[in-house]
Amino acid sequence: MNTHIRPLLAFIRFCYKNYLRQHRYLRELVVIVLFIILFEAFLTSDQFTNDIWIVFAVFAIILNLLTTPSLFFLEKGNTLYFLLSKPHGRRNLFLSKVILIVLIDLLWVFLFSLLYGLRFLAPSYFLSMPIKLFFITIILILSTLLLSLTYTYRPQLSWVIMIFLVFGCILPKAKLFPMHSPGEAYKLLALLLPPFTEIADLMVSVNVWNWQPGFLEIPSGWQLAFLALAFVQIAALLVISLRKMMHKDLGYY
Repeated sequence: MNTHIRPLLAFIRFCYKNYLRQHRYLRELVVIVLFIILFEAFLTSDQFTNDIWIVFAVFAIILNLLTTPSLFFLEKGNTLYFLLSKPHGRRNLFLSKVILIVLIDLLWVFLFSLLYGLRFLAPSYFLSMPIKLFFITIILILSTLLLSLTYTYRPQLSWVIMIFLVFGCILPKAKLFPMHSPGEAYKLLALLLPPFTEIADLMVSVNVWNWQPGFLEIPSGWQLAFLALAFVQIAALLVISLRKMMHKDLGYY
């Protein structure tokens, strides 16, 4: 196990140092500054709302849209030669970038969610933070793996990936089911979209003490089904990308 973890940790440290050294965080800072302006309205409000996690989910996806390309495409070529020459170099480099992207974006979401909690000091909010951040992590992993397909396969896929991301955010897929006739089989295509909306709905619904309907007002069974779909999509995207990286390590393109 250590023979796989230690090289991966070394790759993560290397990518993080390059991320800071090459100032590739500047685009994310622009989004963060804009979000601070928006976030001030929630901090100055006297009313606590659990729906703030919907805002955090949207913020995480927008931030991920900038962090992912800055780590995948803005790397200086000369700094990668010795990494790619290592055994399973491309695979470890891919995994280290995915992990680092998720950690960076999750850190910013955590800081803003902590700030919001300190504003109202609601015990239930802090108790539910770990599970809420877990759902944010799932959203970030799925978004990162989708965007990384432009790196592992072709940059020309970027417009297709953007369509998947946008419709995954705005389309309430659970509302399309159940199907009532064979002619509605086309609705199954919605299952190819990332279930960002349904995960955000589950995130709002789950509390420490109870479960309550989210903004989609769908049963908990449907919410858990789309959460399972997210895990299936993550596994599929990870297998697809890792196979491509392994082929590149072996010299096949």
